[in-house]
Amino acid sequence: MSGPIHVLSARLQSDTPVSSVPLEPYVLCRRADGTTVSAEEVPAEGHTDGRFSVKCRWYRSVVTKGGQYCWVHPEKEAAIQCILCLRCKVDIKKSYHCSPDCLREHWAFHRDFHQQSRENGEGQSFPRVDSFKGSYTYSNSGETWVEVGRERVYTPAADDVGAILKFECTAYDAASPYPEVGKTFSIITARVRPAPCPPRRVLVPLTPAKPCVTKGKFTLLSYNLLADLYATGDQFGYCPPWALAWPYRKLNLLKELLAYDADIMCLQEVQSNHFQDFLAPELQKAGYTAIYKKKTTELYTRNAYAIDGCATFFKRDRFALVKKYEVEFNKAALSLADAFPADQKKAALNRLLKDNVALIAVLEALEPPFADGGGPSGGSRRQLVCVANTHIHSNPELNDVKLWQVHTLLKGLEKIAASADIPMLVAGDFNTTPGSAAHSMLVKGAVQPANPELANDPLGILRPASKLQHQLPLASAYSAVAACPDADHGSQRQKRRLDAANGEPKFTNITKDFRGTLDYILFTTDSLVPAAALELPDESECRSKSNAGLPNDSWSSDHVALMVEFCYVQPSGAAAGGGASSS
Repeated sequence: MSGPIHVLSARLQSDTPVSSVPLEPYVLCRRADGTTVSAEEVPAEGHTDGRFSVKCRWYRSVVTKGGQYCWVHPEKEAAIQCILCLRCKVDIKKSYHCSPDCLREHWAFHRDFHQQSRENGEGQSFPRVDSFKGSYTYSNSGETWVEVGRERVYTPAADDVGAILKFECTAYDAASPYPEVGKTFSIITARVRPAPCPPRRVLVPLTPAKPCVTKGKFTLLSYNLLADLYATGDQFGYCPPWALAWPYRKLNLLKELLAYDADIMCLQEVQSNHFQDFLAPELQKAGYTAIYKKKTTELYTRNAYAIDGCATFFKRDRFALVKKYEVEFNKAALSLADAFPADQKKAALNRLLKDNVALIAVLEALEPPFADGGGPSGGSRRQLVCVANTHIHSNPELNDVKLWQVHTLLKGLEKIAASADIPMLVAGDFNTTPGSAAHSMLVKGAVQPANPELANDPLGILRPASKLQHQLPLASAYSAVAACPDADHGSQRQKRRLDAANGEPKFTNITKDFRGTLDYILFTTDSLVPAAALELPDESECRSKSNAGLPNDSWSSDHVALMVEFCYVQPSGAAAGGGASSS
């Protein structure tokens, strides 16, 4: 920086810090010539590029002895302490809660602390390692602070939970005997909250409906992540701003995805920059390979939400990519619109161009389930799996467009099926509820001509109704749960969370104004069979006293994830490459 600068302002995106979530203040500075610049463009203190820089300090308040705060709600003083934590020698901070209801509501998470402590043989500790020398404390107006950072960006640690943080910044002139120039700006935060803690869900075993082989079994997950573009306070005003912010949600979502440990993940509403900068590199570290399809961006769609898309991840030690197909429904719409008279073409495009996409991956299983001599040198037969990941249009007034998009996708999958005998999985956010025309198309292979949704067809794209069919033997994976006999208490509880009328989950999307099922995992019944399904949450688990729906501080999307474990159906006369199972 060639001339002197002054700090004009400093602010945080949220004044509620969370452990493990970086705090990145926006600091605005003014140059000597009157122009403004952010602190990111100004050398940090001690930088060798020039004499002028911005000096930053972070401090943590020292909690006075006896002044304890709730581990879950650090803005509240503690009212009770868990005695089991003391016996198990759990970190004492985690033993405090603001009320009996608080401890009761979070007991499922809290008891894990006891188990972890027993496994470790002693209470967990969180040693702090400072990245700088010369930490010190000082007292100002009766409050005692300890310095914890000298960079503009600071990531609160476990030691910070329950404490208040303070950020200070000032312009700095290294050549001056009085180096601090101008006013020092300070920001004092609320008390630091614990790190994100996603919901814990387990796979519930099923009794396979057909003879199958356990070798090569795999799990597939479908999850709409709620792109940051749509996560606005106007839409989700009931969610605390700090829990709605992407820096918080991305860590919680990543923890949740890693905990599921799915072999294949079909994710929707994946923002393109977040895919490139965060999800792809982080999941690559966990052993995944990724493919991505961004929404199309033709100007005449007039769609402002064109930067998210579908991402499919698969474990590279389980599968290899053979071929990828990208489906742009806008291309199909343009082709369809060419058949309309010139005076109707514009209206047709306005209705059909909705920017939605699908991503189809043909994968090869690296652990073939069958050893029938069909492979090289008499080895195992090559096993392919086709996985379709999609996000269908959401407008409830355009059911004809939804049905047309679903039909277009299924006809494309039929072409793949005709070229190879291959198991198929179709997953995603279909934005259609059970019993709708699009849902009937998926699970029944056709739409009845009397379906009332067919009356809403101003373009005539759904006529005749007899063309609305496909030949893929698809079924909904979660409806298979309803058809299975009760194996244990877990499967009984799972069935209670299914809609008795259609076998689908009672909800996969729950907000202040909506509760229903929009997401599905479908499979071809002649080649695959569900062996387990991720437990479904109860509505009370998703809603809390302070939050009317999703997202909230535990659930970081407005959708819930679905996951199913699949086995391959044992063909008659084929040799199994592993253990066989039958109903």
